[in-house]
Amino acid sequence: MKKVIIIGGGIAGLAAAYRIQEAINQNAQVSCTVLEGSDRLGGKIHTIRRDGFILERGPDSFISQKPAVVELCKKLGIDSHLMGTKTDHPKTFVYLNNKMITIPDGLSLMVPTKFMPFITTRLFSWPGKIRMGMDLFLPRRRCNSDESLASFVRRRLGNEALERMAQPLMSGIYASDPETMSLGASFPMFQQVEKKYRSLVLGMLAQKRKRPTTPNPGKISSYKPFSFFLTMKNGLSEIVETLVEQCPNILFRTKAQVDILRKTGNSWRIWLQTGEELEADAVILSTPANLTARLIEDWAPSIAARLDQIPYVSTAAVALGFDRKTFAHPLRGFGFVVPHIEKRKITACTWVSSKFSGRAPDDRVLLRAFVGGAVNEHLAEQDVETIKSQVRQELREIMGVTEEPLFCEVFQYKKGNVQYQVHHPQLISEIEKELIDFKGLYLAGSAYKGIGIPDCVKNGTENAAAALEFLGVKAEIGQSSTH
Repeated sequence: MKKVIIIGGGIAGLAAAYRIQEAINQNAQVSCTVLEGSDRLGGKIHTIRRDGFILERGPDSFISQKPAVVELCKKLGIDSHLMGTKTDHPKTFVYLNNKMITIPDGLSLMVPTKFMPFITTRLFSWPGKIRMGMDLFLPRRRCNSDESLASFVRRRLGNEALERMAQPLMSGIYASDPETMSLGASFPMFQQVEKKYRSLVLGMLAQKRKRPTTPNPGKISSYKPFSFFLTMKNGLSEIVETLVEQCPNILFRTKAQVDILRKTGNSWRIWLQTGEELEADAVILSTPANLTARLIEDWAPSIAARLDQIPYVSTAAVALGFDRKTFAHPLRGFGFVVPHIEKRKITACTWVSSKFSGRAPDDRVLLRAFVGGAVNEHLAEQDVETIKSQVRQELREIMGVTEEPLFCEVFQYKKGNVQYQVHHPQLISEIEKELIDFKGLYLAGSAYKGIGIPDCVKNGTENAAAALEFLGVKAEIGQSSTH
């Protein structure tokens, strides 16, 4: 029987394990062990359920436009628990010049697709709007090389679009700095739109006309009408918990820190920090790039050196609960982002109890503020009490929140958020070419071809499929359409 070992129990590693379980369900002769160094599975997906609150230490949702997670939920039988954002006050704000300004309807990231909301918005000045409108006439870029997102936005839409929209959104979603962020790795669709349509505005309008008004992943009534962001009724950890339950033939081991990985003949040998030795025919490494580099640097120094070029930055999320009866702010929206030009100490704040149902008891309010990221990393690396104090001060000044919270908890991820810098696609391509020399070794996770949960699920699934093919394991399984 062939043996596969997955090192790293985040969502990419778990998706890989589930793909192998599918093969086992079809009588494939393969065994699989997942080794996770910490005391829990799920990686950054970590839901805390307490006193009627659902708190997310890491991500609180995923985008519906990439169907890998929706399809996984269907297979797991929990697609009825998928939940979209609330529809009563679907607004998001930009905090600019000491005011909350609604992101105008029809603004696709930073590209305007509706005329009147764009013309009437206070988010951009008239010179800024005219500059954004120049996209309709500017020629397409002839060079195919990668560029930064900041360079792209300035070139197509101007500096205001960058400072007031692109930068705060990228900071809020990816904890990234557009000045160093790879367009090709993060938003290849923008490259494709410019190449095909020349104008971003014309291209986004054309794509909008082609897009169905509702997604079509099957009968999932719980998130219709169409919602860009999806989550789970009981928090994102529901995916992790259900997946593990439905992998009875997979051995999941926590507190299993890997110390050494070696290729010996046609097999791989793994030594844990306890001294225990394991053997496998194929290994899937779904650890962060820097940890993967440490495991392979003795015998694959060139790949390790390239992996070390993939940077990580620190972030912190601060969850605050309040009594609704005494909470003055109406919270009519999903929250706000803060441009770097405002020189604030938070990058965004999600009004969680207004964005998703069931995140707090009816008589409670739940907020989540964000600190750090690529442009203000040092703020997320401060001690917990300092972060708490600064966040509460920011919410007082920005939202007028003077109420004493029922709780205030800080979730820090020091050097925990991967960054796709310019030329990241070329770097990954070089790693993949060198990896060919190491048969039976696969790299999965957020460091390579997509940071979001759907990308990680897709990446983990594909690596497991590749490992099964390499091992010659035969199983009649329908190919999952996770593109």
